[in-house]
Amino acid sequence: PRPSTPRPSRSWRPTPEGAAPASRRKRPRRTERFRRTPPAPILRRPMGTWGTALYSDDLAADVRNDLRDLIGDGLTVEAAVEQLMREYDVDSDETGVFWLAVADTAWRLGRPHAKARDEALRIIESESDLSRWENAADRRKREAVLRKLADELRSPAPSPKRVARPYRAANDWSVGEVVSYRLASGRWTAFRVIGHHTDKGGRSAICEPLDWIGDAPARESDVSRRRVRRSLGSWDESQFLFGERRLDGSRLVRTGISSTPQQTPRRFLVFVAPHGDRLLAEVFGLE
Repeated sequence: PRPSTPRPSRSWRPTPEGAAPASRRKRPRRTERFRRTPPAPILRRPMGTWGTALYSDDLAADVRNDLRDLIGDGLTVEAAVEQLMREYDVDSDETGVFWLAVADTAWRLGRPHAKARDEALRIIESESDLSRWENAADRRKREAVLRKLADELRSPAPSPKRVARPYRAANDWSVGEVVSYRLASGRWTAFRVIGHHTDKGGRSAICEPLDWIGDAPARESDVSRRRVRRSLGSWDESQFLFGERRLDGSRLVRTGISSTPQQTPRRFLVFVAPHGDRLLAEVFGLE
C-alpha cells in the first residue's frame, strides 16, 4: 500500500527564510494596539447649585426667603441682617453667596443695607465668587450675573415695598385625636394625630391614616378598631404631615374621638393643598 504523507496542521504556517519562529516573534504591546483617549475631567458646579443665576443656589434662596420673612414680621433691615448673621455661618467658604443674596434682596425690597452692599461689591470686584466655577462657560454666565448685580447695587434703590407677614401654621390638634377628611370624590376618610412637627413654617400635625372610607364623617363605631392604612406599592409609608393652608375648612371635621396612636413620629411624607388629594390617592389609595 502506498505510504501516507502526514498533513500539516491547520495552525502550521511555513516560516519565511531568515524570520524568527512565530513563538519567538515580538507582538505589539496591548497599549500600542488599543490606545485610549483619556476621559475629559468632570467640571462640577459648586455644591448646592443648579445654575449660574443668583438664586439657583440653595443657600442664596434660603437667605432671600428668611430675610423677606423677618422683614414681614416687622423687623428693620438692619435687625433682620443681624439675626441672619447669627443664624448663618458667615465665616464659611460660602460667605460670598450670603452677602450677594442679602445685598440683592434688601435692594429689591427698597431697603438697601450698606454693609451688605459693600461686601457684595468687594466680592464681585475681587472675582472670588468666580473661582468657585470650574467650567469656563458657567464662569462667563456667572460673571454676567454679577456684573448686572453690581450695576444694580450702585444705582438708587426702588421705593420700600410692602412685605406680607409670612404664614405660619399653628395646629392645635391633640395627640390621639381623630379627624375626618372629605376626599375629592366626596367620600370621607379619617386620620389620627400621632405628633407634631415645628419649624420656621410653624406647627403642623403628623397623622396616621386609618383604614376606613365612608359616606359621612367618621363616628366612633367606624374607627374604634380600625388599623392603620398602609401605603401602596413600594412607598412603605404610614404617616404624613398634614398642611392645612389653602384648604377648604368644610372638608375637615374634628370628630371628638380620641384613641391611642399605633406609632410615633418618624419619617413622614408632607401633604399640602392643593396636592393633598392626589398624594392620598397615589400613596394610600384613598379616593
